[in-house]
Amino acid sequence: MPGVVVLGMHRSGTSAVSRILNLLGADLGPEEDLLTEYDNPAGHWESKALVACNDRILAAFGRSWDFPPWTAPGWEYSDRASRLLPELTEAFRDVYRTSPWVWKDPRTCLTFPLWRRVIGAEATVVIVLRDPGAVVGSIKRRDGIPSLYAVGLWHHYVRAAVAASVSLPVVCLRFEELVASPLRAVEALAADLRALGLDLDGDPGAAAASMQGALVHGDTTPTLVRRLTSSTVETLATLPRRSVDFRPPSWREPRWVHPLLVAYRGPWALRARAGHPLRRDFA
Repeated sequence: MPGVVVLGMHRSGTSAVSRILNLLGADLGPEEDLLTEYDNPAGHWESKALVACNDRILAAFGRSWDFPPWTAPGWEYSDRASRLLPELTEAFRDVYRTSPWVWKDPRTCLTFPLWRRVIGAEATVVIVLRDPGAVVGSIKRRDGIPSLYAVGLWHHYVRAAVAASVSLPVVCLRFEELVASPLRAVEALAADLRALGLDLDGDPGAAAASMQGALVHGDTTPTLVRRLTSSTVETLATLPRRSVDFRPPSWREPRWVHPLLVAYRGPWALRARAGHPLRRDFA
């Protein structure tokens, strides 16, 4: 059953892109299942049931969205992962009963290899890329996560999303282009998907109009963030806008990312339990 998986780090504009794809004709699933929270009152345009599934996948590996797992290649075929397949398959079928569909949850950047066993080869991926400074600023403001830790999360999520999309049809969308020229970007997105075999017949003008008044979170990129992300930003700039058979570039996550996230996990958990502004179900 063909559809679109939207991948991107938290606060990268994936909610706006999912809504655009919905207005172009892709099904979001049952309205009562859609998530709306304090940090995005216009709607996240994501399934509560599938967010819960992603949380269970991460928990099975002892991790969470803000403390992502480091997994070996092929982890999706491990016993721990395979035991989750019946539950994931049932949940996905319950949410998406028609096609084409669109599914977005930033956690899927981390869990997509396992979901590919559920979805099969019919998915087209839209990878949403946004300036890391804006992402880091928005996460810091929403969750109180320090900038350095947020940079580490950005590195891990983006690399995981790109690597997990191998061999699938992929469109890379720059969020800044969508903000600067919504109609042009939406028309290009629809054309790219059509070229990849997914024809959405909705009105691009109506879809682009959903960007009017949209919340654009983030700030200008601080010098430190720019330095820490420059090599990955340069690599991402080489990604093709559209690919029938996506081949990720070869690049390594900076060596400081893993020890940084491990070192901060303890203090972060303590702050969350001690009344940190981040709500408990986000911690």
